[in-house]
Amino acid sequence: MDTKFTEQESLAVISEMIDRARNNVQKGAGTFMIFWGATVAAIALLNVALVCILWGMSVSANYSFHVWWLMLPAWAVSFILKHKTDRTAIVKTHIDKVISSVWKAFGISNAIFLLMVFGLSYSLQEYKHFFYLINPIIILLTGISEFITANMCRFRPFLHGAIAMWAGSLACALMIILFGNGNGVLAQFIIVAACMIIGFVIPGYKLNKLAKENHV
Repeated sequence: MDTKFTEQESLAVISEMIDRARNNVQKGAGTFMIFWGATVAAIALLNVALVCILWGMSVSANYSFHVWWLMLPAWAVSFILKHKTDRTAIVKTHIDKVISSVWKAFGISNAIFLLMVFGLSYSLQEYKHFFYLINPIIILLTGISEFITANMCRFRPFLHGAIAMWAGSLACALMIILFGNGNGVLAQFIIVAACMIIGFVIPGYKLNKLAKENHV
């Protein structure tokens, strides 16, 4: 015999799914976001420091960009954190799967975008104009993913983080227009660091605080 849900019952089921998804996020995503926010911010600021040092030594600043290879071990650490988070999560809901899919799509989109940038730069023997787009585009994609997560979990700090990412994306493009490829690129990395702290570290801290208060 088929069971028919009333409108109120359907809304109640959806609300319960959202609550469960939010609790699952609280279980470990706060630490996950703090880790990525702090890691990317630290690498971005390290890149700025290396550029200044290399300029002082009259060496090409392009060598400083190799610092981003540190993202590879960071991915390994994040995989371990994600595994621990999945083990402590409550029963998975459809919303959990949607959120997970959003961030997987974010990672895949970033990988494809970077392959396109480096591929075009290599084939056309011109890299400067393509590389200026890396920071604003990646921050833009981060804002989109965080905005969807904010609406799925009904967690306002995520929304504030998404807005910070979008504003940072515009600011990164503006820095190149105003200051060119030297100081403009340095300004981009400073903006990236600020976006990750405002958009990831702070919401992650608030999420962990909420989880502690709710004992989840």
